[in-house]
Amino acid sequence: MTWSNVPGGPPQSSPSGPGPSDAQRAAWERGGTTLFPPGKLADRISTVLLLAFGAVMTIVTAVVGIIAVISVTASCDTATGCSPGAYIGGTAIAVGGSFVIGVATLVLAIGAWIRRRSSWWIAAVGFVLAIVVITWGGVVFAGAADSASGSSSVSSTA
Repeated sequence: MTWSNVPGGPPQSSPSGPGPSDAQRAAWERGGTTLFPPGKLADRISTVLLLAFGAVMTIVTAVVGIIAVISVTASCDTATGCSPGAYIGGTAIAVGGSFVIGVATLVLAIGAWIRRRSSWWIAAVGFVLAIVVITWGGVVFAGAADSASGSSSVSSTA
């Protein structure tokens, strides 16, 4: 328990007299606050879990994105008519956007904790936005892959 945010501070015993009674101390402690009050424990747990899932999702996206960019750009050259820019751009949108949203969500959730407000919904919105940004980056990456494979000429003689 923290002793901040309670006017007057904790009751102290004076060297010349007896200390505060247990009733006074208990009454003062009821006014104390913590970052994890018992009534909001489910809110804090769900917020932490959503933030953790978002962080893991960002790390997995980064690893998959790096591997995909390396494998696709290895066979990409001007003779085939492809440019690695769209591949790198799609990966950057997915990983960078998810990271920025994660940091913003973390800051807002901690701000809500400090103000003693509910924070699970902030983490939920951040998680959904991270999924949207990762999907958007995947669509950009897939569009680059489709345009590179669609530009090759395939002739069919019938």
